[in-house]
Amino acid sequence: MNELKKIMEEISSLNKTHGVTQKGGKKYTQVVHRVEVFRKHVGTTYGIQTFLKVDDGKRVVVKAVIKSLEGDIIGSGYAEEFRGAGYVNKTSALENAETSAIGRALSSLGLSGGEYASANEMDTAQRNEQASNLPVSEQKGGKSTRTNQDLKEAIQRSENAKYRLSYPGNKSEHFDDIETAIQSINKWLWTVETYEEKPKDQRLMAIGAFFEQNKPIMDIMRKEKPDDLAEIDARVKRFEDD
Repeated sequence: MNELKKIMEEISSLNKTHGVTQKGGKKYTQVVHRVEVFRKHVGTTYGIQTFLKVDDGKRVVVKAVIKSLEGDIIGSGYAEEFRGAGYVNKTSALENAETSAIGRALSSLGLSGGEYASANEMDTAQRNEQASNLPVSEQKGGKSTRTNQDLKEAIQRSENAKYRLSYPGNKSEHFDDIETAIQSINKWLWTVETYEEKPKDQRLMAIGAFFEQNKPIMDIMRKEKPDDLAEIDARVKRFEDD
């Protein structure tokens, strides 16, 4: 019980520092981080196991259990997803259901990720205007200009970057490491989720277009960071269902 209390306290602290901001300003601690804290404290004393209960081509049901080496179950959770229901479930219904089931199993032990903001708690957020990654070296006539050397260096950085993401509005960003790329995706999703000046269906279309446009690089990222990308899928699904 003392160890479980320590896990709860660390996850609560993690929510403040690493929680993903949801609508209304509340934060949600992703399943991948909760699993890391859980594993850090219990080691191999307890395991997390998932079972595919239903997959009939339309519906996917996954059960997750947390049990001791002796087989005693101390926590469990179910999740159900429908293939093709929303953008995420077109390709990742099983992964989405598994992540959700594990999250629910952890929550059954008191290791929840925090509250989700309800629709009526949404605060209208302003678009975050992100500055261009290209350096500005001169000011002429009140307009920003760039030297040839600046442009050359920026283009070289872009070509050498491993992760390139294209965002709506013909905007692209380039990253050398996958963690920064994932942070950028989550930041953009938060902006879309909270931008109430556009109808929700239009925002979902923008999210779908983003994933379609970036499918090749997202497939690579899924192989390198499957848990983090599964969390992004789950986040989009929560927004779809809200």
